[in-house]
Amino acid sequence: MHGGKLIIQSEMPIYPLLDRRNGRRCGMIRRLRRAQEGIHFLDILLDETICEGKILVPEELVRDAGGINEKLQAKQKYELLLRIAQQSPIVLEEISGKESSDGYVILGADEADCSAEQGCVTDCYVIGKYSGELKAAGCFDMAIMGVLEQAQKLGCEERMVPYLEHMVAHGKEYYALDEETEPILIYKGDDVCHNVLTVFAEQFGAALEHAGQHVIYYDLNDEDVAGILKFMGRHFKAVIGVQSYLFSVKMADEVHYVHEYIYGPKYNFIFDHPVWLQKHLQHHYPDFYVLTLDQNYADFAKRYFGKKAILFPPAGMAAEEPYEPERKYGLTFVGTMGDYFSQVLWIHGLERPKRFLANRFLLIMRQHPELTLEQAFARAVEHQGLKLTDQEFLDRLRELCVTGYCVMHYYRARVVETILKSGIRLDVFGNSWKLSPLCRYPNLICHPDVTVEESLTIYKQSRMSLNVMSWHKGGFTERMADIMLAGAVLVTDDTTYLRGRYDYGDMLIYHLDNMDQLPEQIAALLADEERRLQMAEHGREKTAREHTWDGRAVQFLQILRERR
Repeated sequence: MHGGKLIIQSEMPIYPLLDRRNGRRCGMIRRLRRAQEGIHFLDILLDETICEGKILVPEELVRDAGGINEKLQAKQKYELLLRIAQQSPIVLEEISGKESSDGYVILGADEADCSAEQGCVTDCYVIGKYSGELKAAGCFDMAIMGVLEQAQKLGCEERMVPYLEHMVAHGKEYYALDEETEPILIYKGDDVCHNVLTVFAEQFGAALEHAGQHVIYYDLNDEDVAGILKFMGRHFKAVIGVQSYLFSVKMADEVHYVHEYIYGPKYNFIFDHPVWLQKHLQHHYPDFYVLTLDQNYADFAKRYFGKKAILFPPAGMAAEEPYEPERKYGLTFVGTMGDYFSQVLWIHGLERPKRFLANRFLLIMRQHPELTLEQAFARAVEHQGLKLTDQEFLDRLRELCVTGYCVMHYYRARVVETILKSGIRLDVFGNSWKLSPLCRYPNLICHPDVTVEESLTIYKQSRMSLNVMSWHKGGFTERMADIMLAGAVLVTDDTTYLRGRYDYGDMLIYHLDNMDQLPEQIAALLADEERRLQMAEHGREKTAREHTWDGRAVQFLQILRERR
């Protein structure tokens, strides 16, 4: 290298990396294991024929090394074995074809169908990644010469010379390949809602590991915010926050964000309306994405924050055995009881123009519960004769977002009271219910708060369980999935997400503007065990196919592949 350009010494011999002796070991099946003495990293780097033939590699070694680099179109096996051998020497033992491959990743014979030019691309990447090791071994110039001589034979030298320069210089093209083998970083440790966000982070991470990914965590329970500075300058396959504020942490200069210097695509998995997370969505990383449980939220984030947003609902936690010998509860509800009247008082305490707008906003949502938060607010703005820019609309909505909480609590109380008035017993879990005015109903049976894990047991012991959406008009929540995976019938208000995915044979769906028939429908289903079991099984089967964390991991990896 000189001045950033490659200087080729024409008298240098061809680098052994490209000396592929066809089929020398193609008939072999070998099993890889670690060893104190064995084949070293440099051995493989200098002679790729060591990797010929079918090789079985323990799943954990593949995962810990960063998995198969699917962005490479050739020599994936060779490149993976380099990373594994870099951690410690390996041994390749010949085995019979009859031995079990359980717990192993099967790496097939060399990719005969891949183009030779793609092989050169991989060689350029390998030279760039291990340029230090090659220089230390005195083989760097030979590696350069070998690749370029091969490229000349293939007629692609003009393309390969600048590409090789980018690889050696660790330019953008290099990291586009290399980040594929870096770990996925997940932020966890937020204790919101009985630690539910941490549970999401751990469930998602475990599923990604099960899919063969190397996952590391940053736990806010163990380290403070400043600890993320240790990741500055590092590259990751992805950085995932679960409704995390860490993406909005700034440097000491109060201008730049820490995550400008933590590289790789970033995903904030949010579960509330984006307007409530406004200050955490105002940064402008080019590689930042929002994952959200509601299509309306995705559309809102795109319009008002300019974010790339993807519908990606949370999944459920499948019970080991969804069926209890006896389900001791008829109808349950695991959730909090909000204080509608305290929020009405907050609205009454606003100055006149804001109070009038907030009252109209609340009235429209109460009269039209099918509207999204932003649709109802737009009608209130129009009614008041206001002309607002998008930014002014966003700022006003953020100021009055408590009105959204107000109407959520209003309808939660209405749904529960509609059921209680009919005499149906409802077992509720959460300390907030003990102070609720609804405690005057003797058929409201209050239980203490439960953890996320304990709620799964409650669902397994329930014949039916209630869900009232937190105004997610196009969403799907983990409570819905958990209930169905536990073999209980889900009783939920309507959301556009269900259309085309579930139907009335899978769950009991009601509408907030027409709840008169809900108690009768619940009572009829509780009285018809055969029909209830059939509905529960339909819901469980569909949810097990579409809404598990293992399934979400597969979807997320596809999102990563399609990102570019």
